Parts: sequence; structure tokens; C-alpha cells
Amino acid sequence: MSLRHFFISKVFFKNILIAIAIITVILFTSLKTLDYFTLHSESFSLPDYTNLTINQLNDYNLNNEVEFIIIDSIFDDTKPKEAIISQDPFPNAKVKRGRKVYLTVVAKMPERVKMPNLINLSLRQSLSLLETYGLKVNNLSYVDDIAKNAVLQQLYNGGVILPDTLINKGSKIDLVLGRGTQNTQVKIPFLIGKKQAEIKKLLNLASLNIGQQYFLDSEDTSILRVYSTIPQSITQQYVEMGSYIDIYYRSEKTFDFLEYIKSLEADTLSTTDSTNINNDYFEDDIITE
Repeated sequence: MSLRHFFISKVFFKNILIAIAIITVILFTSLKTLDYFTLHSESFSLPDYTNLTINQLNDYNLNNEVEFIIIDSIFDDTKPKEAIISQDPFPNAKVKRGRKVYLTVVAKMPERVKMPNLINLSLRQSLSLLETYGLKVNNLSYVDDIAKNAVLQQLYNGGVILPDTLINKGSKIDLVLGRGTQNTQVKIPFLIGKKQAEIKKLLNLASLNIGQQYFLDSEDTSILRVYSTIPQSITQQYVEMGSYIDIYYRSEKTFDFLEYIKSLEADTLSTTDSTNINNDYFEDDIITE
């Protein structure tokens, strides 16, 4: 049989059809196998794991749907140890079974840092340096010394702490400062409407300490703002350096601070010469509508 007759014969067409069928089966089988191994059709919404601890993850991963990998740890004394701070992918993301989920958790032990040397630095410099090192200010106390607001001693747990001493990050440091020879009184900063997280820094920068804190209608720190202080901070009231200021909080969810501040402004203007009103009273960032 010639080559020309072979290409138009039934045997040739039969072999072609068989070859096409075999290729189709192979392609179909390959795609299904690939689909199985990549779990293409088994995606699901990733739960929100934040604020859970590592031990609690088992309750959310009973079928080993995902693999957890801890990539970082951060010390935070406001959260439980090994609590999850963040996750990647984010909650509600569509993922497949077997997906790796990368977690940042709260460290079991705080990071250790060296105590900086604050002696002879100003209060403002010291507060900034402590923040840089991840340390906190505890109490400010003042003694007679010509160097006003200069650090004379740095204390930790009631004793002097030397520079370069290793301590836990987040530790609280007491500062002993000079009172100066005159003008030992300072103005109480305007605090009404400020968030709780801002208060201690504002008072420390003014050479004052935060005293007792009272929560009138909520203890959710994320929604608390200052309702009142003792002594009052509305007008230019002066107290001794190192004094303690008591703070009263109310919830911004249930109390209208904008109207409250406007009413305080009206009352103050009606009883006080405008030159004596605390300039901070009119700050735009106190509260917004």
C-alpha cells in the first residue's frame, strides 16, 4: 500500500481517534490529579485568630486545615503570654487546606534592654530617651537643687539603677529631679476630652504625676476620655512640681464631650477674664465631631 493510500485508509483514521482519546484521558486525569493536590476546590474563609493563645488554636484547627508558623514575638504586658497579635493572611481571607498562616505573638519573657544614663539630662530629654529604650516613667519626685528639672537620680524598684544595667523592657523608672530656686509651681495642662493613653505623658511633661483614676461609666480604655480632674485643669491653675492629679473618665460612646467642652468654655468665659483661660482649651485636637 502506498503512503497516500495509508493516510486515507480506515486504519489510519482509527489510530488517530484512538490517539486523541488517549490524550484526552491523560489530560483529564492530569488536571483532576493537579486539582486534588492543590486543593483547588476546597478554599475556606480563614478565622480570626488574634487575641487567642497558641494553646487555643487547636480548637480552631481540629482537622489541621492550616499550618501555623510563628515568625515574630513582641512583649506586651497588657496581653496574655503567647496571645496572637497579628496573622498573615488576614482574617476572612480565602485560603486552601494546608495553607501556612504566619503569626506574631506576645513573647513569654520581655526583651532585655540596657538602662540609659539620664543623670543631668532634662526631664523632656529623659522622657524621650526612656521611650526610645522601651522603658516607662513611674513617678517624678522633686528635691531642692539649683538644676531645675534636671535628673539627679534614676531609681528602679526603690533603688538606684546604674547605666547599662540590663532590665526588662517595659520596666518603670522613678526619676528624682531638681526643683530649682524659684517658680517651683507649674500649670496643670488642659486634659478634658483627652484619651486615657495620652494623660500620663502630658502630666509628666508638665512635671506632674498621675494620681488616682476613676471610671464613671466604663472601663474600656479604648473609649475613655477625661471628664474631670482634681485639681481642675480648665483655667491656669498652678500646683507644686511633682504633684499628683486625680483623673475622672467617661465613655465617649455615652457622653457628648464636644458639647461638654463648649459648655465649659462658656462658663469659663462668663466668670474669668479671657487672658487667664488656659490656651490649650481651644486646641482643635481635643475632640472632633
